[in-house]
Amino acid sequence: MGKSIQMFVLKLVMLSLLFAPFSLLSKEFVIGINERDIFRHKDAEGNWSGKDIKLIEAVFRRTPYQYRIIAMPWARVIEGLKKGAIDMTVAATPLPERKKFAYFTENNFRYSHHMLFVNKAKLKLFESVKQLSDLTDIDVVIAALRGAIYYESYPALLNNKEFAKRITYISEELSMLNFVLKGRADGYIDSELEGKYYLLSQPEYSEKIVPLIRIAPDNEVGSKLMFSKKRVSIEQVEVFDNALEALHKSGEYEEISQLYELNKID
Repeated sequence: MGKSIQMFVLKLVMLSLLFAPFSLLSKEFVIGINERDIFRHKDAEGNWSGKDIKLIEAVFRRTPYQYRIIAMPWARVIEGLKKGAIDMTVAATPLPERKKFAYFTENNFRYSHHMLFVNKAKLKLFESVKQLSDLTDIDVVIAALRGAIYYESYPALLNNKEFAKRITYISEELSMLNFVLKGRADGYIDSELEGKYYLLSQPEYSEKIVPLIRIAPDNEVGSKLMFSKKRVSIEQVEVFDNALEALHKSGEYEEISQLYELNKID
């Protein structure tokens, strides 16, 4: 009798081992992303394109999973992760409040700097600005994207009331440039790659707006993959961490990044 029970238990273990890989292979991750020029956008044919899309493809090739992308505003991405409506998003900053409902990879998904861009005519106002916190002491208005967290210590800077008074929030990135051109803001914060791309795309922009300083410390320029705790297990996150490590070690991350250098963007 004891031997038959042992055999039954052994069969159960073997079945569980047999079906576990199948459940991994059958998992489709729903990725919620907000569209952004260069990083993630739909081309003329309606296909997803951009640096983040290339990176997503490279990461998933190193996992047993499939994926599906859904476009939505950033605020809805965060809400979707909280409620478990989507599985994951990309290029996210691991903030303490987000860690209550989301897992983050240890390895970085993408490295990117953000910059302070300013009105050329107002450059004298910014002579003393060497870092973003220096804006506290000058009378300027800076446009920032609503809901954006540019680096990990940025929220702490916003807790400074004098600094927070300098910031005006905008819903669309290109609106920030127009705010500066119309004199409603003296500068704005944008990613270095996208911001310089916009300046190159329109002579009116590059004639009146210049990049001033990178705003984040070098140790805070990496962003992570973020997963909903309601839909994704920590074991699955580890699979993505291993994939990211392999991506960076292989040199493919650098190869993809080189495709999106400014001198190669049409």
